Amino acid sequence: MLSSCSKTTETETIAHNNIKLNVRVLGIADMKINQSVKSKASNSSQGASQEPELISEKIVSFPSFDTQLSLRQADTDNRHSVGGSRMSGRGATEGKRSAAMEGGITYRLWIYDEDDALVSSTQLTADGPSEITLPSGETYSWCAVSYHNSDPIPEVDSNNPVLNVPENTDLLYASGIIEAPVQTPGENLSVGIVFAHKYARIALELNTMGMFGNMNNVGLTISGAAGTKASINLKDGSLSNISSDPATISFDDFQDVDPLHADRKIAYVYTAVESSMDLKVNINALDIQLGNGTNRVFSNLAENPAVFEFSFTPQIGASYTATMNFIESFLLVNSVRFARTNLYYHGGHNPYRFLPTNEHTDASNTYFAFRGVLPGHYGNSLTSGDPCGLVYPEGSWKTPGFNDFSMITPVYPVETYKTENGLGYFEYEDTQGTGAPYPSDKLRLNFNGYGTAVGDETNGLIVFDLNDTYGRSASLWTTSSGGFNGLGVYYYNGALTSGDNVNRELIDYQGTGYVQTTFKNIRCIRTR
Repeated sequence: MLSSCSKTTETETIAHNNIKLNVRVLGIADMKINQSVKSKASNSSQGASQEPELISEKIVSFPSFDTQLSLRQADTDNRHSVGGSRMSGRGATEGKRSAAMEGGITYRLWIYDEDDALVSSTQLTADGPSEITLPSGETYSWCAVSYHNSDPIPEVDSNNPVLNVPENTDLLYASGIIEAPVQTPGENLSVGIVFAHKYARIALELNTMGMFGNMNNVGLTISGAAGTKASINLKDGSLSNISSDPATISFDDFQDVDPLHADRKIAYVYTAVESSMDLKVNINALDIQLGNGTNRVFSNLAENPAVFEFSFTPQIGASYTATMNFIESFLLVNSVRFARTNLYYHGGHNPYRFLPTNEHTDASNTYFAFRGVLPGHYGNSLTSGDPCGLVYPEGSWKTPGFNDFSMITPVYPVETYKTENGLGYFEYEDTQGTGAPYPSDKLRLNFNGYGTAVGDETNGLIVFDLNDTYGRSASLWTTSSGGFNGLGVYYYNGALTSGDNVNRELIDYQGTGYVQTTFKNIRCIRTR
């Protein structure tokens, strides 16, 4: 794109030959955090990029759901970096590493002569390169500002070069020196711009993958984040008039992280504050659409909001992500924290999930082999895998062991046994847990039976038959093995005639590399 000086700042061409200044945006400088994430960064902390650093992580419990809170710090631009090559224009941008800047991003470039008189003020885009005509035989200073979007950058008073920055803007700034020696007419001079962030960025992420549904609505308010509006001096990049007003964020400000799914949403706060910050997020409404098309609405939050707190000290140029992973609450029976429903394999995005209801099902994607991580496939060893550990967020759930099921057995079957549409199930009355909007506040284990392999793989899946077990018994895997000369594996067994117990099954393991077992349901338990 060819650009020239504005009419108000025409370049003098009588005494000197003109030169062409080629301007190219190289990217945005990465920032290496050399100090503790809780301390203030120094000016020398710029350099190579780094991986996101975990500042804190914990799970907090509320009556209706739990939430995994995490706070991470990384470069604001932690995409692939490109090297900043040396250009003829000297300045603070030489030789830095930078992240690529998207095309279409606008910026304004101001150029001043040695007497601090404005020579050129030109709005450009990052697609570059661009050309500006200047008289040779001079030394110029330059500065550039971008809002990291396509918005225009306004002019400023040449006698008072202070730019008022819009609220909650990703402010980028760069400056340097251009030495333009007397050259042959038509020769070119180049300057490469590497922007630096003048604010810290705080990303707020709402995540309902652990509830296995998309967000219809999340009511929230935030407090503790200020400094989202300021003014910048173009000559030295200093900030002033930093606002003390709190940032305001609503659900409408959040965008889908993945355009195809609405279970991860993110919004940004940009702040010039570099002092201790206690960011609070109040959740007063939560409406989720489950995989079966029904809505799960947590109406109790209106009177008793869930409050999440993140405490840290922002550093200019750094990026922070405060994530709120909403997780289904568990049901407690004799100190064991059970999931509310059985595990199933959804595949694709967020593949491991819990069934949205307590209805009986003989769907093949709810039956797993011992230690198999995919339905319809055998595990390849006695310790090969745990599909519960793959439920989002990974590591929060696991398949019960022998001792876990032993904590709830035996019970008197007549009091525990119930039926639905002629299909039996056990329901544990001494369960502690929240009911609505979940299907029940009781641990319920459906009599979905178990499958026995009846043929070789078809379409990549082992063919199995439930025979007459569906509706008549409950079979759920543990992760425990033992007995039968090392060929025994344990499972929960429930039936009207025998009550509930932990039983053992003899596996077929004859050096094939696979553990051949029956196919059973899995009820996960929480690990934290």
